[in-house]
Amino acid sequence: MSNTSHKYRNKKIWIWGIIIVVLLLVVSFVVSKGNKQVDPASFTDVETFDDSPHIKGDPNAEIVLIEYSDFQCPACKAAAPAVADLVDVYGDRLAIEYRNFPLRQIHPNAQVGAQAAEAAAIQGKFWEMHDLLFERQSEWAESFNPERYFRDYAQELGLNGDRFRYDFGSDEVKNRVNTDADEAMALEVPGTPGFVYNGEVIDMNTFLAENFAPVVVEESTTE
Repeated sequence: MSNTSHKYRNKKIWIWGIIIVVLLLVVSFVVSKGNKQVDPASFTDVETFDDSPHIKGDPNAEIVLIEYSDFQCPACKAAAPAVADLVDVYGDRLAIEYRNFPLRQIHPNAQVGAQAAEAAAIQGKFWEMHDLLFERQSEWAESFNPERYFRDYAQELGLNGDRFRYDFGSDEVKNRVNTDADEAMALEVPGTPGFVYNGEVIDMNTFLAENFAPVVVEESTTE
C-alpha cells in the first residue's frame, strides 16, 4: 500500500514538473518575442527623427501658446478639449505648441507616455497618439506594463510596429522628452498643464476655456 502511494506521489511530482517546465518555456518565448532586438536598417520607410515642434493650428499664427503637459495628468486630460477649442475658435490667429513635462515623481508612467507620443510623431501621428493617450488614460496610467497598451494604440493608428517599438526606446526620443521637461523646470512652470506665452508663464487661474483665449488675442493685437 505504501509502495503504491509512493509511486503515485512520484508520478504526480513528475507530471507537475513537466507542466512547470512547459510553462517556463512558454513564458520565455513570449518574453523573448516581446524583447527581440529591432534592426533599424530593416525599416522600409524613410522616417527619421526630427525635433520639429508639435503644433496644432497654423505654425505662422500671430499667437503661439506653448503648453507643457503630462499624459498621465488628469487635469491635462480635462484641459485638452478646451485647448483644442482655442485653435478651432481663433483659427489662424492662434496655434498651440505641445511640449512634454512628465511629473515623474507623482506620475510614474508619464515619461513612457511621452515617449509613445514622440515615437508616433516620427511616423507623422503625434496628435493622433496624443488624443488616444488622453482618451484612454485610465487604461494605461496605473498599469505595470503600459507599453503593451501603447503598442496596441500604434497598431490602431496604422503605425509600423517594429519602428514604433524601436523609436519608443531610442535615446533620441528620451532626450526630446527630457529636454522639454528641463525647459519647463527652467521656466519654473508650476505644474501641468502649464502655459507659456512670449516667454512668460501664464497664471493658471486665468486658464478658463471661456475667457483665456480672448485675453491672449487682445494682447497680440495691441503689439
